[in-house]
Amino acid sequence: MLTAISRYGVRVPPSASRIIAECSRLGQLVQGPRIGELEESFAQYHGGGEAISASYGRMAFHYILQALELPAGSEIVFPALTFWVVPEMARTLGLRPVFADIDPLTFNLDPDSLERVITERTRAVVPTHLYGLPCDMDSILRVAERYQLHVIEDCAHSLGARYRGRRVGTFGDAAFFSFQSLKPLNTFGGGMALVQDRRLAEGVRKLARAEPWPDETQVRKRLRLGRLQRFFTRPGVFSLTGFPVLWLASWFRARPDIYLWEKIRPLEPLPGSYRGRYSNVQAALGLAGLNELERWNAETRAHAEVMIAALADRREIQLPRAPAGCEHIYYQFCIHVPDRDALVRAAIRRGVDLETLHIDVCTRLPLFRESEVDAPVAEHAAETVQLPVYQMLSSVEVERAARRIRRALAGRRLTEPIHGPQAAV
Repeated sequence: MLTAISRYGVRVPPSASRIIAECSRLGQLVQGPRIGELEESFAQYHGGGEAISASYGRMAFHYILQALELPAGSEIVFPALTFWVVPEMARTLGLRPVFADIDPLTFNLDPDSLERVITERTRAVVPTHLYGLPCDMDSILRVAERYQLHVIEDCAHSLGARYRGRRVGTFGDAAFFSFQSLKPLNTFGGGMALVQDRRLAEGVRKLARAEPWPDETQVRKRLRLGRLQRFFTRPGVFSLTGFPVLWLASWFRARPDIYLWEKIRPLEPLPGSYRGRYSNVQAALGLAGLNELERWNAETRAHAEVMIAALADRREIQLPRAPAGCEHIYYQFCIHVPDRDALVRAAIRRGVDLETLHIDVCTRLPLFRESEVDAPVAEHAAETVQLPVYQMLSSVEVERAARRIRRALAGRRLTEPIHGPQAAV
């Protein structure tokens, strides 16, 4: 039987079951001391600042924007290629999202495009360290200083990545992180704000602490869902469950995976499910995961190097590479190919599930139709595929995935090379 490989992997510390059982035994699933301990450890991991937990990474961003008390109608610059929820959170606060184009090599915010979209109403920029690769923070910070802009780093993909030896999330006024199940640090949901200014941190903390506590039933439901996600992404289980559905759908050019993602829609008023405090059991899992993070990231980087070596001679694809001074954690291993959907079909028929829907070209979305910025590079970068290199895989499974993807590329007779320079090593 063909052993298939899922596009997703869920990081869970080895002690997760024991941690959950202990919190339950102590009656500390919801409230308890681990929340403060994780916040303190998270700040220490980054070398300073103040960490404030939240129900979601998006809510951490929401609190940061609220605490900045920007004038209504202020413009906030985002990269055109980002998760739609982030600029939408700004819009719900009466702020105007503006989009800058991206760098064709890194898919991160292009500092030159950033400067071109700045107006007298611009108050902040949100560089997204996309797929685990740090942005060109030196250039972005120079632009921000020139125009007196706040810098809020989107680190949802990049916890543990470094730019010039310094961890992302420590360059701007503030940063936000996501702890959703597929993220570098998984606590089955939740997020964190990391704030450098004490007064701003006090404002963020006040907003986060004003939210209601979840009840124990909600917390247990979240834990059960997280365990199921991990169970169904294991190669043996995925081969018998999700894979047959995706394999069959590939012959009809159907995309059942689109139903897994959150519907793009206005978020005003904010959904009630967004509101709430971060729970103690999640923080306990986060503390254990933070201790494993460097090992997890190192294993993922090693897997990425296997994939790069296997595909390095394929001229028709653009492989991810980290520019000098950037340490990539490969939250997603993103490649550009001439015919994305054809590769996805060819790969699933060989037992490798590839992702295409992880990030949005926001200038395409009706939700942001007021934006008049042209973002041709982001449009081009939308034709990308994420290959599985996640930590949960064994080295044997990564090598198997690389061989199958290579055969899928060869079988499609791709001869058109990617236009433009390849990313720098």
